[in-house]
Amino acid sequence: MLVFPSLALGQTGTSKPVAKILRPVLLKIKKQAHAPILLPNRLPSTINVNKIHVVDGEGKPDGWEISLFYKAGCGDACFVGYFEAKRGETISKTDADRTLRLMKGITGYYTARSCGGSCTPPQIEWMYGGVLYTIQFNVNGKTKRQDEIEIIALANSAILGGAR
Repeated sequence: MLVFPSLALGQTGTSKPVAKILRPVLLKIKKQAHAPILLPNRLPSTINVNKIHVVDGEGKPDGWEISLFYKAGCGDACFVGYFEAKRGETISKTDADRTLRLMKGITGYYTARSCGGSCTPPQIEWMYGGVLYTIQFNVNGKTKRQDEIEIIALANSAILGGAR
């Protein structure tokens, strides 16, 4: 298991506000969400947030989800990222490339980006309080290692931020 204590984003237990671009949708889903909302205080430095024009989300009976796109109506070609929480789900550990330790001693499961007919962005999953949390994000790193560092930083920021 890999441990990444240096990816705590400089936080010392004090919660920073959720990333500005996520705040409007947070207010929307907060009333409907059926699982604690864990979101990061920033998006990856490799993302130009000024180019993100669609941020949407919804609360669901088993959790919540938020999706970000560069443009509306162009599907995967404009996909930026995805945050989700689901009750009653389990992690598919066999699909993960790495098992690692996240903040607060939480075990995370990282899956690197993969390309075949199309590319799947890197993803991280973890269980917390009986809820499966997933972050999938086109972090646009120059290397797979940079992708991994950015995704882990997103997860650690969300965990340290606590329920929003």
